Amino acid sequence: MKNDIDSILDSMFRDGKLNFGGAKRRNEQTQQALESVQETGDSLSRSLQSSIEQLTQEAKADMQALDQRLQADGLKKDVPAGNSGNPEQTDAAFQTAEEETARKVLGQKEFVSAVALAFRRPFVAGFHKEMPMGRIAVLGKPGTGRHSAVEAMTASLARQGVLKSPKTTALDLSRYGDSSSEKLFAQDVYTALKSGSSTILFEQYEKCGTAVLSMLSELFRTGSIPLAGRYAEQKGMLVEIGSALVPGAVSSLSASGKYLFLLTDRSLDKLANDFGAPFLAALDDICETGEFSQDSLREIAGRMLKLFCERTEKQLRFTFTYDTPTAEALAAFYRPDRGIAAMEEYTDALYRSLSEYKLKQKVQRASGKIIVENGQLMLSGEEEAFAFRIGVFAPKAAEGAVEAVKKELSEIVGLQTVKEYVLSLEDNFKMQQLRKEKGLKADSPSMHMIFTGNPGTGKTTVARIVSRYLKAIGVLAGGQLVEVTRADLVGKYVGHTAPLTQKAIQSALGGVLFIDEAYSLSRGKDDSFGLEAIDTLVKGMEDHREDLVVILAGYSREMEDFLKANSGLRSRFPNMIEFPDYTARELLEITKSIVKGKGYRLDPSCEEPLLSYYEQKQQGEEARTGGNGRMVRNKVEEAVIACSRRNVREPEEKRDLELLLPQDFGFPALP
Repeated sequence: MKNDIDSILDSMFRDGKLNFGGAKRRNEQTQQALESVQETGDSLSRSLQSSIEQLTQEAKADMQALDQRLQADGLKKDVPAGNSGNPEQTDAAFQTAEEETARKVLGQKEFVSAVALAFRRPFVAGFHKEMPMGRIAVLGKPGTGRHSAVEAMTASLARQGVLKSPKTTALDLSRYGDSSSEKLFAQDVYTALKSGSSTILFEQYEKCGTAVLSMLSELFRTGSIPLAGRYAEQKGMLVEIGSALVPGAVSSLSASGKYLFLLTDRSLDKLANDFGAPFLAALDDICETGEFSQDSLREIAGRMLKLFCERTEKQLRFTFTYDTPTAEALAAFYRPDRGIAAMEEYTDALYRSLSEYKLKQKVQRASGKIIVENGQLMLSGEEEAFAFRIGVFAPKAAEGAVEAVKKELSEIVGLQTVKEYVLSLEDNFKMQQLRKEKGLKADSPSMHMIFTGNPGTGKTTVARIVSRYLKAIGVLAGGQLVEVTRADLVGKYVGHTAPLTQKAIQSALGGVLFIDEAYSLSRGKDDSFGLEAIDTLVKGMEDHREDLVVILAGYSREMEDFLKANSGLRSRFPNMIEFPDYTARELLEITKSIVKGKGYRLDPSCEEPLLSYYEQKQQGEEARTGGNGRMVRNKVEEAVIACSRRNVREPEEKRDLELLLPQDFGFPALP
């Protein structure tokens, strides 16, 4: 199909010749063709412009929709909803919320009133629409109603229409202990803000990294967190997008319209030291729980027993009753350092014992009383003849694990003083548990240890046993042993060491972190990387003192020098256990054990020359490395290889593939 230009050319070169006739007509045709081309161009331009405008409008609509969602989720400008416009209704709602919360959080009337005041403050004093509704620090010991008061107050105010949501979201800051946790923290804060919760709790700030602590401080001071990278919302999550161009990029997280609570058991002075004066100045309220009175404790204990009886009736079909002396006995288990958690643990343990009784005795229904005997709560049956305390019907799996570890420990040759120390750990743990049952103050002594001694004296072997032993007796949750050296903890450039050390600590949580040749971490005052690893280790031990045991190992003299590298080291390692060198007789017993383990037999004629050999190794310059099991293992492996060579040369009828002779160990053969 020809276009206008083709027609013009045909008319000019008709029959192969240039045709000058009809010039006027050709000019008219040319003009018409040019006008046609111009119209086509204009049409394309108008179409392209329309498409661009349509795409622009769609992009604007997408960004407006995203902006509206962010506002609805409290990430941008948020204002209170509900009946906040009616002062009388609002006053009544706050009064009701305070009364309801006080009925749930017993013995903390002043604290509950302070929390109610903190929630009410923006409704009276006013608020900035781009800032949080309130920034509140809650001080007090665990188990004193800190969480319960905030959660109950939020739920009550939402139920009455003052707040938009009854939800409270809690962020455990101990999850962000690594120096590289900022991105994870930002994503979790985004999720918390987007969850629709009216209240967000931050707790255990003492265990988070310095960068996360700075972000938290920024959030409380300014109401928002600037993001270091470029982020966008994708499928309800905050995703880093790098340099990609996407609509709705998020450059900061705003807590406008949210109540922010920081929970801690540290004092106000310590809070000021950790965050600084600008942080304290930004707080709207500081609420602190108080000590429980005896009347309050009895009331709380009575409520716990009531819930216990309801639980046993519903789950176990057991009916129990209790009286006032029983509630007083349970109240005696309250500990100021742990709050009412100790009382809750006691009733939970009593319930577990009762459920085990039902499982093992196959009892369908029963009734009885919760009684007090020698200061302890007991379950006494009426229809069924039973009476027991906590743990009587506990599962036996743990007991079997303890016995298995003890058996393995007893089979180790020598190290009698070391074995006695390990076994004493269980005795101390049991006594502390018994003190808890009697309502006495229970201590949690440090389990961190230092193993000193020459190489090959069993330090690593005992460390593995200790990790499983502490799990079996209930001290540790995981019981894993993570073995590291300087190379695993100390980085090669600035900023590399702390993350490496923190990674090792995190992998060992719930178990034992075993650092062999620990003295190598400190190579003098100029070894800044090694000192950084030590400082990070000390902080990690303090932050995770309930779920981490650290064992350091090394030569006795070098370990003494190592403890001087950080002033906090010696106080955190009260248990120093010396591993003595094995005697020659013990080395011979180890030899027999290794030989048996490899599937061989030791000819009796090998014993005397081996004994003389070991005695010689333990004297003179070889004393430091002579009395160890590693040397024995190497000697046996050499003998196994020599035995194979010897049997290859023997006639088949004279071969004994399991017997090790003196010549296999390099001693003269018997005549």
